[in-house]
Amino acid sequence: MNYYNYFTEIEEHFVRRRGKHLLISPMDWGLIAAWRDAGVPLNVALRGIDIAMDGFHARQHRGNAKINSLCYCHDSVMTEYASHLESHVGESAADDTAPQDGTPSADERKDGPELAEVLQFISDRIGEIKAFAAKQYPVDVVEGIQRVIARLEEVMQNLQSGIRFDSEAVEKDFALIDQILIEELRASIQPEQVEEWEKEARKELKVYKKRLPKETYAKIHDNFLRDRIHKKSGIGELSLFRL
Repeated sequence: MNYYNYFTEIEEHFVRRRGKHLLISPMDWGLIAAWRDAGVPLNVALRGIDIAMDGFHARQHRGNAKINSLCYCHDSVMTEYASHLESHVGESAADDTAPQDGTPSADERKDGPELAEVLQFISDRIGEIKAFAAKQYPVDVVEGIQRVIARLEEVMQNLQSGIRFDSEAVEKDFALIDQILIEELRASIQPEQVEEWEKEARKELKVYKKRLPKETYAKIHDNFLRDRIHKKSGIGELSLFRL
């Protein structure tokens, strides 16, 4: 399964089952990332969403109430994933990674961003980072930002000279570089501002803390703060899913 499609297909399926258009939140994107990192196959995630939604509609008797967060489906997705793992005990690694529902492989599917779009995306982020670095910030922060720019320029050069565009590999590169970027950007932000965001996160993520494992909640909490730091700095997140 193409890495890009994993996110977009889960989003579209959830919105379709919900019955009304909804832009899922950055926290929900973080939850999808947690499923992907845990190795949950796409068909298993979609099946878990269906089970959760079917259960909700079966119990729903009042008005037009809707599920507003993918978090509602987490328990069902993980239950289905546990069943999936149990049913594949003893199979070879090769068999276990093969599509279980006829889903074409990454090589067979061409959905996702085009190379030209990705190159433009990187160029735009570099422009934003350079604008940030041009402001009056401590020398050590600016030096760190320059290293981020150099890493992005290297990714661009590799993409331009390569014979194949691997979206999953690029997303992994972005994740590593974005982590460095966040650390540098955070050093330029007043501690009082970060504390305010922490309070906001605790308030906004109450529902997640009650329903999700600590590790998953921590990932979504981290994504919440990263989003605030990116917006404060005027620099878009380094991720193909922001295209």
